[in-house]
Amino acid sequence: MDAGTQHEYEELKQELRRILVANMDKSSQKLHTIDVVQRLGVPYHFEKEIEEALEIIYHHHCNHIEIDGDDLYTTAVRFRLLREHGFDVHCGMS
Repeated sequence: MDAGTQHEYEELKQELRRILVANMDKSSQKLHTIDVVQRLGVPYHFEKEIEEALEIIYHHHCNHIEIDGDDLYTTAVRFRLLREHGFDVHCGMS
């Protein structure tokens, strides 16, 4: 990789890191971002940010904040991501 490409690569990583730590109006936006990062196969670059975001989402989920408006896809992604990262989520929680 040449120096220009390496610099662009680092800038893109930093931008994605900012997105992962930013406050978003809905946790579904962050869930979808985390899902995309995992599907791209690069979550190891953002382990800390992903873990912190999922911790916040988990606590909001357990307190039933912002869940009523979620669609089935968002509920399924939340369930899968939280379970994959070791959170104790029961299938009875929607």
